[in-house]
Amino acid sequence: MAKPSTSLLKRRLDIADIVRKTGEIKVDDLAEMLAVSGVTIRNDLNYLEQQGYLKRSFGGAIYTAQPTNVTAGRETSHAQPLDNAIVLELARQVARQVRDGETIYLGPGDVLRKSIPFMAEYRELCLVVNDLAHVAPARDYIDGEMVLLGGVLEAGGQTLGGELAIQSLRQYQPSRCMVVVESISDDGTLNVASEATAALLRESINTSSQCVVVIAKRPVHGEARHAVGAIENVSAVITPQMVAAEYHSRFLASGLSNSYTNNECLTWINPDLHPAR
Repeated sequence: MAKPSTSLLKRRLDIADIVRKTGEIKVDDLAEMLAVSGVTIRNDLNYLEQQGYLKRSFGGAIYTAQPTNVTAGRETSHAQPLDNAIVLELARQVARQVRDGETIYLGPGDVLRKSIPFMAEYRELCLVVNDLAHVAPARDYIDGEMVLLGGVLEAGGQTLGGELAIQSLRQYQPSRCMVVVESISDDGTLNVASEATAALLRESINTSSQCVVVIAKRPVHGEARHAVGAIENVSAVITPQMVAAEYHSRFLASGLSNSYTNNECLTWINPDLHPAR
């Protein structure tokens, strides 16, 4: 499978970072900064807009930050999007867990989709997905094979699920799964809000040798919870700073230790399950 050059990947990630820092910038300015043509920049901006990193404006691009607002100590909505900078850093840290030659089940969701370009440096991967939005970036960036699980298309969604998807996943026996969960119960149970999603995620955690879990948002009290696994059985947990504060004591009680931190996100690992690089 043909893969774009490293320079293309780096330029697009640089553009996303530049737009995030400046808020708004013109095509001509980007072309001058990166020493490429305006046509090249426009193609890059079109791609980045499709992937949700920015929004095109007349003659340039605008950063589409959507920070999570908190009112009176409570989240205004569990569906409130994360700031793009946090999403991008979560995606980077997800990709850091990958190894050459792995078979990876990449669960549904925006954070995991945005991790795909960062996986371009790894070789001979087999990426197993059930989120239709993952297909295009996987085709563009993955060196190796991309497998779309069979299954039933969820009503009003873009993910495939059901017994057929579960059976398909079993055939590939992933060495690593990467999934997003909504919350952790007091007893360490990992939960998602969708019952349909829970069945496939449970199977991915049970069948994979390593499991990377992303918890992108603070829990919303009163939402439906469907168990997918236990925190003590995962090899790594990746969170924004605000979520790490929410679950800090639970992470420590489960034997997790902080292995990587930047100003926005943290990676916690289980030393007994996480192989040294």
